Amino acid sequence: MPFRNRLQVVLLCATVLPLWASAQAPTAMTVSPNKATMLVGETRTFRAVDKDGRIRHNVRWEISPSYAATITANGDEVTVTAREASPSVTLTASAEGDSADASIEIRAAGDMKPGTTLWSVAPTPGCKATQMIQAVPSANGPDLYVQETCPEGTMLRALTADGRELWRKMMAGTPVGAAVPTSNGPYIGFLPNGPTSPAPPKPAEPAGAHIPQGTSLCDAVSVGMTRDDVFKAAVERNIALGAKQRQRDTWLIERQGSSCTISFDAKTGNVVKKKKTIVTD
Repeated sequence: MPFRNRLQVVLLCATVLPLWASAQAPTAMTVSPNKATMLVGETRTFRAVDKDGRIRHNVRWEISPSYAATITANGDEVTVTAREASPSVTLTASAEGDSADASIEIRAAGDMKPGTTLWSVAPTPGCKATQMIQAVPSANGPDLYVQETCPEGTMLRALTADGRELWRKMMAGTPVGAAVPTSNGPYIGFLPNGPTSPAPPKPAEPAGAHIPQGTSLCDAVSVGMTRDDVFKAAVERNIALGAKQRQRDTWLIERQGSSCTISFDAKTGNVVKKKKTIVTD
């Protein structure tokens, strides 16, 4: 099955649970994914992550009831093998005084109806999930991004196709209630209020905002594009941009073999100039 189709199948049976509340202290550790549905005989990998979504190390794992599933350490992750059907299995991670649980439902072979939630990831405390965005396929990069609206701004989280979080980052400067621009590239879907909600159709892209995924960032950027369009193009190419850098009127992006300077209008925030420099020995 092609990568894109396989990822869409996973996403249509997966959800990031919406939540809106006041700002809360970040959770020191969570298990990712924190909920999952498995069939007897199936294996699935989980990881424990810190408040920034980064993997925790030296984690101790336990599962209960032990007859329902077995666990095998796999580096800093754990692989769960489902043995018997059970409506409630708890996977517990512990490290340096912190602990977190994941809830697993194990079903008999063949008992997985269309629309079943394969996994879910809880939103960052105090934030609301707004959309999922497919990442550009890469060997070790994320398969999708989750965008959240938080009191402090926009949170971007990177996940694998099976729900393991890779990192999360607050993109400051987006006020509460502000319109969040739709990402360019394949729009996989915001699944509101439940696992069986169908993904909406891909919305129309703003004029001049289409970004071919096979090009470099500098080649994809054109005069008149918005700052948000350029940022989303950078995210799709796994280019990390800090909040301070995003607020500057000139961005310098250095990649192996080239550098790209992008200048924005201070008032409109649109691109007014770009320059690509090829680095040679």
